Order: sequence, then C-alpha cells, then structure tokens
Amino acid sequence: MLTIRRLYSEPSLFEPIDFFNGVNLILGETTDKSVKTNGVGKSLCVEFINYALLKDHGKSRVSKIPKNDLPEDFEICLDFEIDDKKITIRRNVFKEDFPQLYVNGKLKPVATKSQVLEYLTSLTFGSISTNESPSFRSILGPLIRDEKSEFKSIIKCFDTDKRIPPDYEPHLYLLGINPASYNQAKQLNRDLEKIRAAKSKVKENVEALTGKNISEAKADLNDLKNQVEKTQKDIDRLENTEGYDIVKSEIIALEDEIEDKRARQEVLKSEISKIQLFKGDNYIDEDEVADLYNQFKDGLGDLIKKELSEVSAFKKKIDDFQRSLINERKENVTKEIGALDQELKALDNRYKEKVTLLDQEGLLKSLKKTIAIHQRKMEDYSSLNSFLEAFSNHEQERKDKDIERKNQIHLLDTYVIEAKDSVESIESLILEMHEYVYGNQQCSFDIGVKDNKEIVKFDLRIYDDGSHSIDREKVFFYDYALLTSQSTEDRHPGLLIHDNIFEVDRDTLIKNLDYINSTLGSLANKQYILTLNKDMLSPEDLLILKLKISNHVRATFTKNKRFLNIHYQESS
Repeated sequence: MLTIRRLYSEPSLFEPIDFFNGVNLILGETTDKSVKTNGVGKSLCVEFINYALLKDHGKSRVSKIPKNDLPEDFEICLDFEIDDKKITIRRNVFKEDFPQLYVNGKLKPVATKSQVLEYLTSLTFGSISTNESPSFRSILGPLIRDEKSEFKSIIKCFDTDKRIPPDYEPHLYLLGINPASYNQAKQLNRDLEKIRAAKSKVKENVEALTGKNISEAKADLNDLKNQVEKTQKDIDRLENTEGYDIVKSEIIALEDEIEDKRARQEVLKSEISKIQLFKGDNYIDEDEVADLYNQFKDGLGDLIKKELSEVSAFKKKIDDFQRSLINERKENVTKEIGALDQELKALDNRYKEKVTLLDQEGLLKSLKKTIAIHQRKMEDYSSLNSFLEAFSNHEQERKDKDIERKNQIHLLDTYVIEAKDSVESIESLILEMHEYVYGNQQCSFDIGVKDNKEIVKFDLRIYDDGSHSIDREKVFFYDYALLTSQSTEDRHPGLLIHDNIFEVDRDTLIKNLDYINSTLGSLANKQYILTLNKDMLSPEDLLILKLKISNHVRATFTKNKRFLNIHYQESS
C-alpha cells in the first residue's frame, strides 16, 4: 500500500498538510471579498505531491514557477509509506534529477532520480517480474488525475495538451491481467512501424534507380542479370584466347592513342576556324576623306589625305607582316592535320587488325568500351539486387514480426479471459455506483483485445453517455471501483487522487459524495484525496449531505490564503 502522510517544504512556502487514511478533502472556498475558488492552489497542491513522487520536471507545473521567485535551496518534501517502509523524498527544484531518499529515517545512498524510481518500483511490486508489472511512475498515471486530463477518458489520464498515447499497462495490471504480452505486442507495433519506414525508403531508392516500382524492377533485374552474364561470357571467351592478354593490352593502347590524336586534331581544326575569320585589309578611302574636308577649307582635305596616306602605308607594312605569320601558321596547322589524318588511318587499320583477332561472332567491337559497359551494368545490377534483397528481407521480417505480434495478442486475449472474475467484480461495483447515482443499472464495462494499434479496448458505457459531466462520472466510477474492489486489493497501491473531477450538476455531486460516505469502511486502509470547490454545495446541501465534509478537510485555500505563499506568474 502507498499512503501519503505529509506534504511540506523547506524553507516553508506553504503550510504543511497532513493526510490520513480514508477521504482527504482539499477545499477551495470563497471569501467576503472574492467569490472565486479557482486559482487558489488546489491543483498546485496535487501537483506538488506528484512532483515529490518524481514526476518529470519538464512535464510538471512546478517547472513553470520562475526560479527567481523561489529560494535557491527550496525543497518539496513528502512523507509517505509503502507497506511497512516509512519514506521521505526531498526534491530540490534546482536539482530536480537528484532527489534525496530517506527510508525509515535513514538517507539512502542513491544518486539519481532513476535510481530512486527503481527502488520505489521494487518496493511497490516486490518480486513480480518487471515485464509483468508497470513502473512506479506508470502505475501512478491512473491514480493521480489532475484537472489537465479533463477526465475525458478512463485510459488517457494525462494532460490532454501533451497528446500522450494511451498506455493500458497499469490498467491491465490493476485488473489482474498480465501486461507482458501487451507490452510485447506494443513493442512489435513499434518494430513494424520501423520496418514499414525502411521498406518505403527502399522503394524510393528503387524508383530513383530504375524509374519503376518494385514489381516492375524485378523484371529489370532479370534483364540486367542476363546482359551481365552475356558480356561476361564474351569477355571470358576472349580471355581464354591464346595471346589474349598481349592483344588486349595492345588494343587498349591503340584506343588510347587514337583518342589522344583525335583530340589533338579537334584542337587544330578549331584553330584553323579562328584563322579563317581574319579577312585581310580594311582601309579608309583617302580620296573620300580629302573631298569631305576640302568642303570646309581649301587644301585641308589634301593635307589630311597626305597624313592618312602615310599612316595607311605604315599599317600596310604591319598587316603584311602579320599576314605572313598567320599564313605560315595556317600552313603548318594544315600540314599537321593532314599528318594526323594519315596517322589515324594507319592506327585505325592496326586497330581493326587487332580487334579481328579477338572478335567473336561480331559481339565485341570495342574491348575498352565493352569492359566499361560490363562494369557499369554490374554496378547497376549489384545496386538493384541489394535494394530488392533488402526489400525482401524487410518483408520477411515484417511477416515474422506480424506473426509474433498476433501470437502475443492471442496470449493477451487468454489472460483477459482468465481475469474474467476480476473484470466482472469491477463491473458489479460500477453497476452499484450507477444505480446509487442514476437510479438504474443501464451501464456496462468490458475489456476486449483488438488487432489494431491500441491492442486493447476498455469499453465503459453509462446512462446518458456522451456529455462532459458523464465523462467525468465514468472516470470516477472506474477509478473508485478499482480503489475499493476486493479483487484488486493485492495489486492496487490503495491511493487515488482526483483534482476537480466533480464539475458536475449539484444532484450528481451530492449523490457521488454520499456514495463515497457509504464506502468509508472500504477506505479504512486506503486513501482518496479529492479537491473540491466548496461553493458547489450550499449550506442546505451541507445539512443533507451524508458525508461530513468537516471531518475530512485537510486544507482549505482562498484567494486571500492561497496554497503557495508567493506571488508569481507561470512561465510559458
């Protein structure tokens, strides 16, 4: 059993709160100056309990309290019991991953939060195998429900903004259903997701390589294999020809020489083209210039003509020299091109003679080219083959994992059938509560195993199903039945905390509280901690209410007397 005894802090920033077995109420009250009961600290009080029980710092409202508003040595402290062990956890919000753990008054030599959680898990579940029981924090999920969960689901018990996927493990455990096969099936679901992603990646690679889908690519692979085998046979046959290595090296050398000379020939032809662009002299007509300037002044044109004739004569000498150089270069280039033509003809003849020695049935026209093509096709074949083999392996792995997953789901189904009595016991309590509150038994509770992502389905239906308040009633019925049922006593930690769950109509609230009063005997060794706005009950309601509120109040908060004695603005 897990029993909360005292919540406090050092240094003290709030009044210590003592808790007892049975019902423990944390109230929000109005004052003469304020009729509001929200924002007084009820939920924060519950959050401090959860934080001291090692809720992740980043997921807690405590992390949103600006550290500048807190003393540097501020510790949230919680005294509680697990069976016969008296435990204290002191958690410094500045060193959130290094809480101090005291057991029976002695400091335990544990260094980190994870080590403390391992110890608390072993205390809570004893010798039960870790794969057959949840962790300490996991079991607290459905036991400490704050208002951020909005009480929309009996399974999804966390802040709805976090979008945390449903976890059925603690629920199965509380009902006496071995959760090992559920955990295995869930892990296999994750494995299958990874396999599907890997297959999708292979498909993308195959489409990028071939431009075709997987099924079409298999035909391409067969064709590539055939081409590779044919060229390999040709090469193998040639390699067995007498003198093959000598002829092969000579052919490759000839191919290289032919390529070099053709490249040189192209360079020279380009140079000839540029030389052809030179068009010769381009001189100004001297007589036209003389006539033009004589129109402005007699004799000016004749003078300019004389000067221009001298310049032109000098330029002609330069042009004649340049032309002689260009003509000489043109002649040399033309001769070299002609020589290369003759050399290439000779090389081509020699090449044909050598290739004739190796040519088998006209299949190999260029040894170098054939080897290059063969190498490229080999690479394409190897890449495509490796992708298709990977796809095939992933598909086989998917089939194996899927079979294993189905086996685990089938095993879980047998565990659910074996726990039929426990499930029916919970249903009978829910029926009892339903009749007490609604005056009928138009409700049902069942557990089914499904071959889908969630694997398990908890189906709780009650009267007038579907409204906001009805969802809250569902959660209350389910949680409270688990807490008080004799069938769960050997597994349930005996603790339940509901934060503002009773935002329901007045009549339903009174009946819920009266039902709780009728079960106080079942809570003798258990704890139900409930936050409640007192203004939901009128003075007349308090008179007729069977549950004596004043006997169970552990703390009362108002706008003038909040839970935490500091003023701050939560960080986003």
